[in-house]
Amino acid sequence: MRLVWSSWASGQTRGAAPRLWSIGCALLLAGALAPAARAGFIGAYACSNFTLTNSAEADGSATCPDDATLVITGPNNGSGLDGTTDLTMPSPASGVLQFDYIYTSLDPDPGYDYAGYLLGADFFQEADTSGQSGTVILPVLVGQIIGFRVGTFDNLGEPGVLTITNFSGPSSPEPDGFELAAIGIGSFVASWIFRRRKRLLLRHGFVSIPVILAIAASGGALQAQQIYYSGSPVTGLVLVRTVNIQQQLLAASTAASASPVSETKPKMPPPRLRPPVIPTLLNTRTTGTAEVLTVVPASGLTAFNALSHTDQRLADNGNQWSIEPPNQSIAVSNGYVLEGVNDGVRIFNTSGSPSIATVASNQLFGLAPTIDRNTGINGVYLTDMRVYYDQGMDRWMVVQRSQDNDAAGNALNQSHLYIAVSQTADPTGTYYIYLMDTTNPNHPGCPCIDDYPQIGSDQYGFHIAWNEFSAPYLNFNDATILSISKASLASGASTPTAFQFFIAPTTGFEFAIQPAYTPPGASNFLASGGMEFFVSTFYQFGYGSQVALWAMYNTSSLATTSPNPGLTRITVNTLTYTNPDVATQRPGPLPYGSTLIPPGQLAYLDGGDIRVQALTYAGGRLYLTLQSGVVDQNGRGVVGGAYIVLSPTYRNGILAASVLNQGYLAVNSNHLLRPAIAVNAQGHGAIAATLVGPDWYPSAAVIPFDTFSTPSTIQVAAAGSLPEDGFTGYPGGSGAGVARWGDYNTAVVTSDGAIWMVVQYIGSYPRTQFANWNTLVIRKQP
Repeated sequence: MRLVWSSWASGQTRGAAPRLWSIGCALLLAGALAPAARAGFIGAYACSNFTLTNSAEADGSATCPDDATLVITGPNNGSGLDGTTDLTMPSPASGVLQFDYIYTSLDPDPGYDYAGYLLGADFFQEADTSGQSGTVILPVLVGQIIGFRVGTFDNLGEPGVLTITNFSGPSSPEPDGFELAAIGIGSFVASWIFRRRKRLLLRHGFVSIPVILAIAASGGALQAQQIYYSGSPVTGLVLVRTVNIQQQLLAASTAASASPVSETKPKMPPPRLRPPVIPTLLNTRTTGTAEVLTVVPASGLTAFNALSHTDQRLADNGNQWSIEPPNQSIAVSNGYVLEGVNDGVRIFNTSGSPSIATVASNQLFGLAPTIDRNTGINGVYLTDMRVYYDQGMDRWMVVQRSQDNDAAGNALNQSHLYIAVSQTADPTGTYYIYLMDTTNPNHPGCPCIDDYPQIGSDQYGFHIAWNEFSAPYLNFNDATILSISKASLASGASTPTAFQFFIAPTTGFEFAIQPAYTPPGASNFLASGGMEFFVSTFYQFGYGSQVALWAMYNTSSLATTSPNPGLTRITVNTLTYTNPDVATQRPGPLPYGSTLIPPGQLAYLDGGDIRVQALTYAGGRLYLTLQSGVVDQNGRGVVGGAYIVLSPTYRNGILAASVLNQGYLAVNSNHLLRPAIAVNAQGHGAIAATLVGPDWYPSAAVIPFDTFSTPSTIQVAAAGSLPEDGFTGYPGGSGAGVARWGDYNTAVVTSDGAIWMVVQYIGSYPRTQFANWNTLVIRKQP
């Protein structure tokens, strides 16, 4: 019999320990331990007989892919705190336990994860660096706890994985008294030596946390310089009123309806503002060849039609504008689905039945109608709808912004941010209404307007990032991040605690900074005083091969009267992405275009740009999608997308990240618009997108996604019935224009791990004169 002690300590002991270990071995041998052993994870040692125990900050798992192999994956929930995953059972007999192990990890920094075995109350560490392996043989007593542990010091940077093979354990009746005594003495000596050895190793520095290097896993190249930013507290966000949306609907039901023919010209939506792009000699329309997705029948999906252009236009007795494109957003929890599109909000149950009528945004925020069709007086024009459910607060939120205008609709050089927060977990009730002047007149380059607000949250803060443009010329000024105390918002504080960063455009990454969303069941980053991640792309040339990873630390200070979070940033090498060209449509009837003089021609669809579309933080990983030009397998440039999975770490003040998975999304000869990803705590998810092209009218589609797999299929949840035929596609009434398409789709996760999505498409449903878009809400259980 061969006895091998902890491989990491081999050759490191001194003094009495080796002699005592030899005595222990001799005692074991003298015991003549020869009971029959059970090989593999069968019978008494079947996987089902072990108990998996995760500590408070652990999300590890164990599986037996076959009877001869046990695989334990340790914690990596992204909290930044320590955790352990144990797999244990009482020994069914006394005798000798033996197994081989190999330890692996994708964490670029060894020493932050570890693995070993458990014997009684003692843990014996065997490995903390990927690739370590060995054999363990040890005596056990009947009823003694035996098992394995994989642990982490910070739940970041990818988990340790312990694989056990060649396992055998005692399964015969108990040995006689002499054997029991020998085993007991041997076990006592082994335990004593372990404790003695551990002290020696610690004393001589053999067990230590390595120096952290900010090294990117992609190619091992040094990451770009880490940059730090400072901000300041703000007091400009104030509670202005409370609004009960059902009372608003009741009041509207008794008011006079607007004239059905009063709209002679639709309101052109604000343009999608972008910073100036430096031209290059490169062809930036297409990038790498994609692994093309195969269109397969829908499976495991349920869906229902939600807000349409008609619903939004006719809300508030028709005192609304015709708006194109739709910017749809979704939040789901507590049996409710809250959808917001442009200037309309509607609440459904999860079966798709409306809980209330469509509410106009101006009704929700307690404002006069955006346009009074009987008088022609313009109210506040809200845009860039975002809705959100926060699991920590158990509250619903709606965020919009405005570039202000006068009563005639003329734009003013001032802007505001509007936030509605439900008072309870019921989204159909009363909301706190908050208002912030974002004109920022004393800031260099301003007065300014806020554009394209994007939202996310961590344990302590609700974060809104937007692009700031100077008025009236709409020159890009800087990127802004506003972080608000969630506790303040939930309590209806008159001036919620808030902190703001203004980030000047100096490197090309300071645009459309996307905050991360943490789904139910996943852990927020709790170390370093709480942390929120953000990601942005490189906008300066219209293409790039890096993303910026931003980390806001000490967000817990938002819960105090003196908030002082910090912000830092690095860049990470990724695949190449580029601004796409326009998307083509399948020809079909054009009821609106055909009425124009001269008749309008089939429009192209706006292909978007390279800003991040969605960002999820789950299991210590960041999942993001973006639009990009790609080359399909026919060598044709199409509008497609890209996905990137990052594994971020923040250790000793150093931010780092490696790319775990990345790739392109494309369908041969067709186009994918606005891919939005959501991933649950188990690493399973879906990407929502619009599929359109010569073979498809604009259709709602879903791409199944798993962390380490390459997406290969796309499912059509609802096929389009007609081409896009809205007013933005016919400039001047002639020629083939470029129709605006939604700036984003949305995907979120519910507590059961299901992915809920909302996608723009064109169905065969009642339309208005000026537009025919619809939205589809989709649920997929991965």
